[in-house]
Amino acid sequence: MLAFVLLPAVVWVPFGIYLYHIAARFLTLFGVEKKSKLSVTLSLAAALLCAVWGWQLYGLGAVAILHFLAFSAVFDILRLLFRRKIKKEKTKKILDILYRSNVVVIFIVCLIFAYGAYNIKDVRKTEYRIETKKKAEDFKIVQISDLHMGTTMRVETLETYAKQIQDEEPDLLALTGDIFDENTTKEEMKEAVDVLKNIKTAYGIYYVFGNHDYNSYTNDPYYTKEELVQTLEENEIYVLEDEKAVPNQWLTVVGRTDASVDRAEIGDLVDQVDQDHFVLLLDHQPRGLEENKAAGIDLQLSGHTHAGQIWPTGQLGSLLGVTELNYGYQKDDNYQAIVSSGIGGWGYAIRTGGHSEYVVVEVSSVS
Repeated sequence: MLAFVLLPAVVWVPFGIYLYHIAARFLTLFGVEKKSKLSVTLSLAAALLCAVWGWQLYGLGAVAILHFLAFSAVFDILRLLFRRKIKKEKTKKILDILYRSNVVVIFIVCLIFAYGAYNIKDVRKTEYRIETKKKAEDFKIVQISDLHMGTTMRVETLETYAKQIQDEEPDLLALTGDIFDENTTKEEMKEAVDVLKNIKTAYGIYYVFGNHDYNSYTNDPYYTKEELVQTLEENEIYVLEDEKAVPNQWLTVVGRTDASVDRAEIGDLVDQVDQDHFVLLLDHQPRGLEENKAAGIDLQLSGHTHAGQIWPTGQLGSLLGVTELNYGYQKDDNYQAIVSSGIGGWGYAIRTGGHSEYVVVEVSSVS
């Protein structure tokens, strides 16, 4: 809990100082001297208001301000590099007004956010065709992950994508976590389940929890975990919490409890699994890939990363080793993993990193 206080403080002290200078520079357009009491008061107030608005570093306010600061810094650097090369006084004056007003920076940020608002709602179908040496029948999986119901998608839109998914004639539907979150109302949760339950499959619909599905990030949830499980199971959506399901004579589905809470070891979960079966692992967070390979998993489906919902968080996560697989497909001998970017997004209806998707996986036996 201390990190939620200290980390924003560490971030907003230097950024607040920069915001103060940007505000003071802006006020000079109106003849307010930088060192005057009025400038100090207004600039300090602006910096404090921005820090308060952006205190939650994953909130929309912080995302907007950090974009603004990043592009402001770029323009500051460009000005230092090129201002002496500009000779015409009229051009200098125009550029100086643009520089002090930050109007270009604001315009760029608005363009990026407009793209992000469009991009998160532009849900695509992403297809993978994979092979297995196991004696399994050819079958098709559809994966939905990270819907965060109510944040970026309403039930009417979900119905549209459910019809598209049904047209794929899936043999199995995998719901790999964060279908709901702490902002999903009980009504929205039930509406989404009513839509998802109607997708007809040969081998069933399987659900694993994501870190947000537990409603751990709020003190006043709209419903309990038990109510969610009851709603899902009453509608024949199978909830797997460190459990296995064997829908036919050649397939085993392993569903893990999310990594944000205590859970069993993967080796213990698959210890009694028939290794002649195609073993499908549903795990919200793409962690422990080496352990999953060693345990004999054939295919892992995960989400959680959103492919870096806001660029460049995904790339930074991969670079720093925070995520083992940020997005897409990875194969290591007989073990294969797919990480979906998710069909929606968390927190706000903006996505500048990756795209929204549902995933279609066609599995073929080559034995």
